[in-house]
Amino acid sequence: MRTSQAHIAGVGLSVSRESNDSLDKLAISAATKALLDAGVIYGEVDECFACFDHDLRIAPSSFDTLGMQGAPICEVNNSFGLNAAAQSVWSRRANCSLVVGIDGAASNKTNRQSAIVAVVIVSDLFLTSHAYLKDGAVRILGAALVSRFHSRTKGGEDSPRKIKTAVNSALSQAKIDFKDVQVLDLVGSGLDKAALKTVGDVSRKSSPNNPVSSDATTGFTNLCGVVWQLRGWAGDAGVEVRNALQLTLDAAGVLGVLVLSRSDGRPALKWSEVENVRDGRERLGYNPAVESRNISREDIENVRAREHFVPANIDIKQLGFADKGGDRAALARL
Repeated sequence: MRTSQAHIAGVGLSVSRESNDSLDKLAISAATKALLDAGVIYGEVDECFACFDHDLRIAPSSFDTLGMQGAPICEVNNSFGLNAAAQSVWSRRANCSLVVGIDGAASNKTNRQSAIVAVVIVSDLFLTSHAYLKDGAVRILGAALVSRFHSRTKGGEDSPRKIKTAVNSALSQAKIDFKDVQVLDLVGSGLDKAALKTVGDVSRKSSPNNPVSSDATTGFTNLCGVVWQLRGWAGDAGVEVRNALQLTLDAAGVLGVLVLSRSDGRPALKWSEVENVRDGRERLGYNPAVESRNISREDIENVRAREHFVPANIDIKQLGFADKGGDRAALARL
């Protein structure tokens, strides 16, 4: 039973550009970006989720760099991380949760384009108490996870039934019909619009105006693109977008479905409406929908918990992040 809605307040994407970039360093970078985007410090996070994908693993100790203030850190399968973080907010176990997931592009250790994504999810209460988030928050209207269906009649897996079950479950939670969806984002090998014929007419569904270039297979990277589109950061979509539906099929056959819309109920904003708005772009120092930058030591300091909760033996300088320089109040409340 849901006692609160779940809202995406911040997202952060970090892509490996150096052969020696570790998953821990990328995780710290992505988490820092997501917290900056949300205007939240780590001390406000109630629960964390560190994802693993086969032999790749976000170490819970990565979060220690941001502080040790008692927030539990749960290790979860990459396919379930986002859903687990949303569930913690829906159940009111947490008012603010942070999940750090691994993108499919990171599944090959020799791939220099590994991607780590962090997402900050908050409750209605948190959103209300942090008024500056209202213009950029994206609500998770519905979420479903379905594993494989076996059919003796078909002599194997019944993929159409799996897709129909997952999509209908998410749409039912969202209290909308498939015809109310304007954007359809499909992630995973073998997943295309033809696979959704049993759900409804897909001919008028547009793909996300997604600026993220990636070989993503987990949906984490694409989620950033959908959030940025609903905010208006990625430019005009050409159609009025109120609801987005994301389907992600992982290598194990687990299908995840998300229904997303703006938390304020408005359609995706146009660039002219947000071009000069002071929001997460100001806290980051750039628009992540059109460019990517490395974080600095100052960025980490800006999102860390209070110094009392940060171990003295953790030195940011040893992580290899550069200095930003200058004097900018990155977390100034808007």
